[in-house]
Amino acid sequence: MLTGHFIASEQGQLFITQFGDITGDSAILCLPSITEEMNLARAVVAKQAQCFADENLPCFVLDYYGTGDSEGEFEQANTDIWLENIIAAGEFIQQQGVSNIILWGVRFGALLMLNHQKTLHQQLPITQQILWQPVTNGKLFLSQFLRIKQAKNMMSNSAEKTNWREHVLQGNDTEVAGYLLTKPMLQAIESLKISQEFQPLSSLHWFELSVKEPTPLTKRLSASWDETLASMHCFDCPRFWQVPEIFALPELEQLTLRAVCVK
Repeated sequence: MLTGHFIASEQGQLFITQFGDITGDSAILCLPSITEEMNLARAVVAKQAQCFADENLPCFVLDYYGTGDSEGEFEQANTDIWLENIIAAGEFIQQQGVSNIILWGVRFGALLMLNHQKTLHQQLPITQQILWQPVTNGKLFLSQFLRIKQAKNMMSNSAEKTNWREHVLQGNDTEVAGYLLTKPMLQAIESLKISQEFQPLSSLHWFELSVKEPTPLTKRLSASWDETLASMHCFDCPRFWQVPEIFALPELEQLTLRAVCVK
């Protein structure tokens, strides 16, 4: 079953896509990435969600306020609003009879959930966390995003060199790949970072993608983790969040499914 729901939030209606019927007490809530990454990854995320649903594990994919089919514009949103959206989505899922929520963060979605891990665990009955290639530093994420603007300028043969980050910080709202980036949004995203002291509060499955072994950064992050609580998985696959025309990764689907153990 594939169903769409509009749920109320303080800012406006949020859209959630439901894959599969609720037959037990567990469900997955997917927190996607944002901007172009969200669009490019959508097909692979949908296939994984359906894979979960086929194993009687319903999956709900959230469109944050100002993204996807939810109300609002990107420039009207901020990371605090998106945190409220996650909680609202989790409460909606609980109202459907679910008492165990597995959070699944994709790229920026993983960064958002880990930065607010304590609040989310206080507000929602989270039992597991799945991370697909987490963004570990919001400033680096935005730097990569702003390169799209720089590349577009170069393709138009513009001789003008602009520091787009400084341009936005000076209060100049700037369109990048169809998204209006504002100073408050830039500052909010740049403030997000996974601390070296991060410790998981529930069973955590971290997936390093497009690599055969963990990067030095993730090795440092995971060095102090309780191995009975957290696991690291590597899977060498295309960067579907950056590359168009990737619609399914069956091996990743099965690897992720096997990692999730519903009690």
